Amino acid sequence: MPTRTELTLSNLATKTEIRSKGTQPRMTQPPEDIDMPSSPSFKKKLIVPVAALATISATTIAAFTGRLPGPPIDATAPPFFANLPFGVLFAGTYEAYSPTLIYRDLAATVFSIAAAALFVKACTYPVTVGKLQSRDSRKIIHTLSAPLFILVWPLFSNAYGARVFASIVPLMNALRLYLAGTRSSADETSTAGGSENELAQAISRSGDAEEALGGPFVYVMVLLFFTFFCFTESPVGVVAIATMAAGDGLADLIGRRFGSNNKWPLFNKDKSVAGSAAFVSGALVASFGLISWLIGFGVMDPLDLSTLDLFGRLLFISVVCAAVELIPTGDDNYSVPLSAAILSSYLLT
Repeated sequence: MPTRTELTLSNLATKTEIRSKGTQPRMTQPPEDIDMPSSPSFKKKLIVPVAALATISATTIAAFTGRLPGPPIDATAPPFFANLPFGVLFAGTYEAYSPTLIYRDLAATVFSIAAAALFVKACTYPVTVGKLQSRDSRKIIHTLSAPLFILVWPLFSNAYGARVFASIVPLMNALRLYLAGTRSSADETSTAGGSENELAQAISRSGDAEEALGGPFVYVMVLLFFTFFCFTESPVGVVAIATMAAGDGLADLIGRRFGSNNKWPLFNKDKSVAGSAAFVSGALVASFGLISWLIGFGVMDPLDLSTLDLFGRLLFISVVCAAVELIPTGDDNYSVPLSAAILSSYLLT
């Protein structure tokens, strides 16, 4: 007869054997609230830094191999092109693009890209935590980003190829906006989209990411155009950019807060007198200040105008562009800078 101890041990062995046969190994699943980035989303996050590295590398190689010209020896353009924003393209000969100038422009480009990213982050992060409305963040970026970029232009050299380095900055911002505007629905709920998701939320009026491909994208393309074709050689680009950024941006910020009781009675009842006054003031101060800034650092030739004459002409340009901004049709992100560029070509050159 088996003892009680032997029976107990036998029962335990039998139960253990049954459990081992009936239990299948299970893979531990991550909690549902943990955001696991998908491979496409993670790769999309790397597009901007990889593109920036590739573009900067290609531009640097082009400069070292003589594909980009250095400082101009004779910058006098033929008469037919002299008053055009890109007249410098038809100028005389250029010196070699020395390594010292190349390294200077390379450092200025890297600094500008980093500073631009930090500025946008400072404007978009408060939106994600509910401290700032997206429309305010959108207009703050609109008003300040381009003028702040012009403020760092003295960091670049006087080589003609410096404009190519400088153009990389708005080009990368255009790429970021494109990625933000074309993100998928899966990206919208994932943190893998990173700063592009945050940017889309901060610059859209309704939360629709495709808005990034509207006015904001036009804005950076205008900035890219005038940076490449004008840069520091002509005040035309500076006035066009300043009017688009500071003028149009302040018009919206001030108009929404102080323009409810002073709408224009005719022409465009969605615009206000307060907004138009802010447009003129912002465009005038930004244009005059940025031109003076570049001339003061010696990167732009002094204009053949007295200070009072320059101020008066810029005031006229600002008033006309404020009237253009009242036109209810079209996109003022290109109609305003285009008007400013045409007027500046005749009044400032």
